[in-house]
Amino acid sequence: MWGLVAGVVSYPAFAWYGKRYLDGQGLERGFTRTVLVLLMATILSSALAYGVAWMASTPQSRNSQAQLQKKGTAMLADELKCAHDPASALCQSTAEQANALEQKLLSGLTGNYQNQ
Repeated sequence: MWGLVAGVVSYPAFAWYGKRYLDGQGLERGFTRTVLVLLMATILSSALAYGVAWMASTPQSRNSQAQLQKKGTAMLADELKCAHDPASALCQSTAEQANALEQKLLSGLTGNYQNQ
């Protein structure tokens, strides 16, 4: 939450400073300069927001986020392998699990509508 606040509050300040800096460099006003200021302010405020959010988070939440990122990367790697060889055993078992989960979710949804 604090990261979001820091990013939103710092964006106008970074944009103002970027305009002043480019004035000092002698860059003429125009579309290119406007886009450059926009990108510079966005990158700086995003970096500040990320830093504040990282500082405000607990070590436990950082560890859980790192574990989720590793699991997500592993899932993407498995999907890439399935894109290259869809007939493999890993892809078939993943597809069966996905279909079973889909059926379970859909049956739960239809049950909720029937109860209402």
